[in-house]
Amino acid sequence: MIIKSFNLKDLKESKSNFFLFYGENEGQKDEVIYNIFLKNLKGEVVKYDESQILENKDVFFETCLNESLFESEKIIQVSRVTSKLFDIITELTSKKIYNKKIIFNSNILEKRSKIRQLFEAEKELVCAAFYQDNSSSLYKIANDFFNKNNISISSENINLIVGKCNGDRKNLQNEMNKILNFCFKKNKINRNQILKLINLHGDENSFELIDYCLAKNLTKVINIINNNSFNKNDSIILIRSLISRLKRLIELKKIYIQANDINEAINAYRPLIFWKDKEIVKKQMEAWPVEKLYELLDKVSFLEVSLKKNNEFSNNIIFDMILNNSTESNN
Repeated sequence: MIIKSFNLKDLKESKSNFFLFYGENEGQKDEVIYNIFLKNLKGEVVKYDESQILENKDVFFETCLNESLFESEKIIQVSRVTSKLFDIITELTSKKIYNKKIIFNSNILEKRSKIRQLFEAEKELVCAAFYQDNSSSLYKIANDFFNKNNISISSENINLIVGKCNGDRKNLQNEMNKILNFCFKKNKINRNQILKLINLHGDENSFELIDYCLAKNLTKVINIINNNSFNKNDSIILIRSLISRLKRLIELKKIYIQANDINEAINAYRPLIFWKDKEIVKKQMEAWPVEKLYELLDKVSFLEVSLKKNNEFSNNIIFDMILNNSTESNN
């Protein structure tokens, strides 16, 4: 039985013992599992990984099938579920289960997935998809959160926080909780307080610098370097920002090879790329052949190891690398 994403509250009324949650939105899954299954639970929670079940199916079945007069309801969570578990799940769901809810958590499952087809077809089983949030849905979550907690915050600052979270609801929740704690005896927060509180200044400047470097915008790169006071403690942030962006760009190029369309590749990438960043990501993809990305990633990774041993001139070395890779001629 399918429960649509806009009807997830119906899970609370379900009498089923078996649930399949699939999709990339782990933050939303965590919210639903907590609010519907764990919040008022008096029994215990047992967690399995797929590999543990494949290694010892009998122990898993014993946990699921054992009955006790004195046992309260038990929640059993199984993570990283793939088609390897299909036969085991089929066997288990054919049996009677008492006082237990078993939640199978999987990543993306195509329509042809046997596990997905099983849960969608059987009335006694429940299947729910958890699709990645977009900037609009994250904005609504943040706006509702701040309204509920009587915190005055501008739309611009909500967008700032949402943009930092890379489409990840977990990250957003973490940042909102920081702000909630900060506003314990206040009801207002401004941009500077947010930047300081969630450590956006250093990261924001570092990622901006790296983004313009990979987009081959030398003028912007020079301006950022000249207008910011980077110190040697920022060297690791810069290195890791560059490694993060290079890995993302390599994945995007792989998607592009399949899709043969830059916009389609950018839209297909997960976690979602924030709408305001899409244009610069497009320029980066156009500027770099994939083999050059791998070469640069090797150099940067080697540099990271070297700087951990001696970072006396770290920023000079990193800035030289960034400047050298911000020109068209280096490709």
